[in-house]
Amino acid sequence: MRRTMKGNFGKLSSFLGLHGRERPDKPFLIELKRKLSFTYREFDSLVGAACRLFLSLGLKKGDVISAVLDNNSEFCILYFASLRYGTVFNPYPYLLIAPEIKRDLDILKPKIVFVQEERKAEFGILEKEQSVYYVRIGAAGAFLSDLAGRRGEFPEEDADPGDIACLYHSSAPAVEPRGVLYSHENIMALVPSVARGLKLSERDNHLIVLPLGHTAALNYSLLPAVFLGASVVLADSFWNVRNDFWNIIKSRRITYAQVVPTVLFILLHLPGRRAAAAPSLKFMGCGSAPLSLGLQSDFEAAFGLPVANLYGLTETGPTHYDDPLAPGWKRGNIGKPLDVNRVVILDEKGSGLPDGETGEIAVQGDNVFPRYGIHGELTGRHIRNGFFCTGDLGVRNRDGVFGFRGLKKRLIIRGGINIHPAEIDEILTSHPDIREAWTKGIPDDYFGELIKAFVVFRGGRSVPESRLKDFCKERLSPIKVPDFIIPVPDIDGVGES
Repeated sequence: MRRTMKGNFGKLSSFLGLHGRERPDKPFLIELKRKLSFTYREFDSLVGAACRLFLSLGLKKGDVISAVLDNNSEFCILYFASLRYGTVFNPYPYLLIAPEIKRDLDILKPKIVFVQEERKAEFGILEKEQSVYYVRIGAAGAFLSDLAGRRGEFPEEDADPGDIACLYHSSAPAVEPRGVLYSHENIMALVPSVARGLKLSERDNHLIVLPLGHTAALNYSLLPAVFLGASVVLADSFWNVRNDFWNIIKSRRITYAQVVPTVLFILLHLPGRRAAAAPSLKFMGCGSAPLSLGLQSDFEAAFGLPVANLYGLTETGPTHYDDPLAPGWKRGNIGKPLDVNRVVILDEKGSGLPDGETGEIAVQGDNVFPRYGIHGELTGRHIRNGFFCTGDLGVRNRDGVFGFRGLKKRLIIRGGINIHPAEIDEILTSHPDIREAWTKGIPDDYFGELIKAFVVFRGGRSVPESRLKDFCKERLSPIKVPDFIIPVPDIDGVGES
């Protein structure tokens, strides 16, 4: 089924209403943790109810609304309600702690922040400067029950193609730029291209195990499913369903699952691992972090299931797909660009390089974001002749297949999550006894990378590593806390340590 942007199809949320009318009883969202299930008609009605809630809260088109919610139905409802209502949805990964998010929100100043009520004590620090709405999950009188009393259609206006739909979290206060604005036009260019490239259809059953606060789960599964009229099975996290992963694949007849390399590694090393034997699943999609050829080969050998290497950024959404079912497929590449993109390899001066030479991957297309949401003037640093320069190194062969060759920018990718070392440096140097800090990633089979920080103390002072880690834990989410903090007399030369 091919859809266009005619009529009020300028917003992806319009497809909920379309499917609610054309296939009202088809299951759309199945939430595993609470054993909830919503048809397209039911979910569309809840989205309309959430829009009525927005109206009662005094929200207006263009207002930024932030959200700190786990993988649950409430996140999905608020996401699509925001698209329909015309606000700008600003989701945060649930693993981030309140001080990290507060630093962002103090600059962004959203109209309201939706926070899962179980974290009310932690996020009380926002209440003096932000309007906070606590979302109750599961209990009597919870958010879903509140919406049930507000059900009814909510008129959806056409979107101007340039209207901003989302503001995605991209990096931390120490790092510029950050905050990726994404328009309705970007979404409506990207999502159909993903569906065509991965050959998705309305018959698919998607399994989401990655955090909804990161864009991979949205762009590869939730949004294409809504566009096509497919079904989504939502887990609260991979970790909580890891031992039942293959049973879910089989019992739910999952046809597509998006993971990160760490998930593949865990599946390979689970006690009592069993062969997949899941005929509905033709391949596994893997992205968000570099996928080693060894892990890709080992997984396929163990489970008889090919792994599709995927590539993209928050600023662009998915850009490449390495189809493991294509004739003559060879492992180790990120594949060909999706049809929405034009991709080139550039040298240091911004000139195009011929096939076979390594340079910076640069992307052009209607999927590419318009600008950064904070420090937007810095967008121009990443645009050359109309191409977004990714900061990643790659190469293209004569057949138009791209390979990933590493990071040009300083970045740590741990468990599929991008971590900017400068953020950790900033936290460490805020300690009164530390003069300088320099953080790097070191290889690890499980996480992809561990975090190693070097510090220079002031005036011969010394602080135990355990106390420095505790200092970081109060200011950083657990995944960003350094695994090793090494005192050195000077930062120069530690890059190879």
